Amino acid sequence: MTNEPSRNHTLDHRRGFIVLAPLAVAALLFLPGIGQRILYSGDEARYALLARNMVETGDWLVPRIGDDVHMEKSPLFIWSIAAFSLARRDVTELTAVLPAALSGIAGVGATLLLGRRMFNAGTGLLGALILATTWGYYWHARLALADMMVTFFIVVSLVAFWAGAADGAGRRLPMALFWLCLGLGYSAKGPAGLMPLLPCAVFLVMEHGWRGLGRLRPLMGVAIVALVSAPWALAFALQRDESYVQSVLLGDYLAPRLQPWDRFSELFFVVGPIGVGFLPWTLFLPSAVRHGWWSAEDEDVRRRFRFLLIWVVVYAVVITILPHKRERYLLPTYPVLAIMIGWLWDQWARRPAPSSLRKHGWAWAVLAIAMSLVVQLPPPVRLEQAVLIPATFGGKLVLVGLLLATAVITIVTAQMGRPLLAFAAVCAPMALILAYETSIFVPAFNRSFDVKSFSQRLATKLAPEARLVTLGVGALPVEFYSHRSARAVRDPMEVEESLQDGGPVHLVADERWWRVVNDTTGRPWSVWDRTSFAGKAVVVASPGERR
Repeated sequence: MTNEPSRNHTLDHRRGFIVLAPLAVAALLFLPGIGQRILYSGDEARYALLARNMVETGDWLVPRIGDDVHMEKSPLFIWSIAAFSLARRDVTELTAVLPAALSGIAGVGATLLLGRRMFNAGTGLLGALILATTWGYYWHARLALADMMVTFFIVVSLVAFWAGAADGAGRRLPMALFWLCLGLGYSAKGPAGLMPLLPCAVFLVMEHGWRGLGRLRPLMGVAIVALVSAPWALAFALQRDESYVQSVLLGDYLAPRLQPWDRFSELFFVVGPIGVGFLPWTLFLPSAVRHGWWSAEDEDVRRRFRFLLIWVVVYAVVITILPHKRERYLLPTYPVLAIMIGWLWDQWARRPAPSSLRKHGWAWAVLAIAMSLVVQLPPPVRLEQAVLIPATFGGKLVLVGLLLATAVITIVTAQMGRPLLAFAAVCAPMALILAYETSIFVPAFNRSFDVKSFSQRLATKLAPEARLVTLGVGALPVEFYSHRSARAVRDPMEVEESLQDGGPVHLVADERWWRVVNDTTGRPWSVWDRTSFAGKAVVVASPGERR
């Protein structure tokens, strides 16, 4: 009898270590190498520049790049970058990406809590591991973008919503947390942070009629969101450079979303983020929906799946309708999809279904073999995707070996009727593949998009008063790494207008645009530097007097 408490204490500790496993996996995947990748995209460089301005000027309320106000970026994510940069008084690749990576890890933990709250501990644990080893989630956790931070707040808001409105009559404390998370999401990415209101409202109306909306406690919610956003909202309102309503809500947010689609194929936009971005777990999604919603005997399970499906469908429909689409806009669906599939694996573990498990084992094996063929015979893709594939035969061999090993192990464990071993056979190799991709991708990306050394080289050659104008080349990464003002222009006429402002001006343009400028401006140009980004030749030229 005296040994029983000790045994239970040991089991509790083991259970605690198991619960921490998804967080450990996420940290080991998301954190390595984030301070080494060059910030080449304009969106990432913009956040880094806005944070640098806060650190250097001490103005933390109104985001600026130089003298230009950027109210389209709510400040919470920028504040987090600036806070991490205070120690060295400089924004680096590490401090720019660290808030997103930490948010990604925290999002895995929040998914664990949501799975436990909606179903059980096994669903939460497996769902969190699924999310941590999902390709699209891993990818975005390593980018200096606010979307991962917003996704974390959204998942926590779901935990609060289910505790307060879905499983109760709108209990005050959980719903206060729900609205607090929406306010923080709004502070990190503007109106997109309030998107959870729509699927939650749809679910409540379907379950309880229009009176169900009262469970959201909207009056309390408006007050909380207003309180959370008050500091920066007031700062935006009091500055006189731009109008938040005109520039952000109407110009940046609403106007682009009222434009027509460019192509009919946009109707199938979600296939990419969910079909490909959620690999390797996409294969298990149809079975999870069928067993959890369509054929589940337990009405409570069907109700919970109904909410998860409403969430995914509403996000998919809204983002598809919008003309301005990004894969990252669907990130908030990933934790929900992970919970669905985590529930399926938990059911297999509790009540093994050998036939279904064997079919899925073979399906994953076929996918792994197909992926190994893609690695060996890469299709023609953009350079951004091409740098994901190892350049050497030995590197490809390692990746192919991992894929084929997981195919074989998955088939064997599925045939044995061992669901948790089959889950590990998919999850563990995928984690190894993602970790291996980090060592392959970062160096290859930096070689192909080396705006850093190019911009630093420019900075050493420019006079203090010199200005940079870019055409066909992103201005913000050049400005971030050169510490010089760089303005993007759209055509040669704007280049000519820049030259009229006085002072030395240098043009950074891709080869195609450079030829047009050289032929149309009527000035002699002197090319004094060359490089290439993403396979495109780039020149740096200085103008002479007009001929």
